[in-house]
Amino acid sequence: MVIGITGGSGTGKSSLANLLGHEVIDADRLYHKIFGENDELKNELTGRFGTCRRNELADIVFADKEKLDGLNAITFKYVLAAIEEKISGKGDIVIDAPLLFESGLNEKCDLTIAVLARNDLRIKRIMDRDHLSREKAEMRINAQKPDEFYINNADYIVNNNGEDLTDAAFKFMKFLPPP
Repeated sequence: MVIGITGGSGTGKSSLANLLGHEVIDADRLYHKIFGENDELKNELTGRFGTCRRNELADIVFADKEKLDGLNAITFKYVLAAIEEKISGKGDIVIDAPLLFESGLNEKCDLTIAVLARNDLRIKRIMDRDHLSREKAEMRINAQKPDEFYINNADYIVNNNGEDLTDAAFKFMKFLPPP
């Protein structure tokens, strides 16, 4: 069984994924690992954007939807290949992927869950987690899909507006055998 968890930045995807008690593949964390090790990726990014520094890339792409799409087109192939390798021959897996649907990774999932949250909470969480200004946190949120996208595409929706995610996790644990 492969469960895909998605949603915008600051919604609590990782918190829910980690509560399920199975191996979690964190697409963002995997991207950062690949980014640190893969010169081919860095060269592609530098060729396209003039830099491969993550902070500079964020400033460029979160201000321009076309550039964000370009970044995703480059990075998806590396991240998807790494995820394919990680799930090949494995048992039950939870994939934490903000761009689950956009990347086509949802096709590998038996079940998809979208985590949503109010924008004011997301902004606070992003600012606290990433040490960003309010303006930069808002730019990230504004560059992402609206809640309706997730509501229309995911099998299940979890609203994480400060509630304890444990009840939601128990609901989805029934799909996975005990670890």
